[in-house]
Amino acid sequence: MHNDKDINNMSQNHPELVVKDLSGFVDSKIIRRVLKFRGINKWLRVRRLLIQLKTVWLLKMKSLEVEAAEAKREDNFKKYHRLRGEIKGVASSRQQVRCLCQSPRDVDFPTNYRDFGSVCVLPDLPELPGKRIFLKYDKKKGKG
Repeated sequence: MHNDKDINNMSQNHPELVVKDLSGFVDSKIIRRVLKFRGINKWLRVRRLLIQLKTVWLLKMKSLEVEAAEAKREDNFKKYHRLRGEIKGVASSRQQVRCLCQSPRDVDFPTNYRDFGSVCVLPDLPELPGKRIFLKYDKKKGKG
């Protein structure tokens, strides 16, 4: 049996969920206005679009695989190797975005933006990170 109140089982990616959570304490119109003007709506939308982009990239990779197989059958190895390189580049980008989208939900955001650190995903993010890279990273930093 799973706990519906567990952070990983709760719905996300929609400002109205925040409005619903806070509407008993603050007027809904004020909450919506704050979410909009603080840019939270934008980033919830961007997160959803990034998730969709992973699917677009997956379809692109499959299309390139078909093209590469055809080029190989035709002995056009210049085109074949170019396509294989393109597939590798798309796969790397897709995996890094996938890693970000699957990062843990229960993170604390620093109250002082200067404490956020440098603007990078992780200092040692591999080219093809696994699903649990953030968990491993947090353990290395003594947070897990």
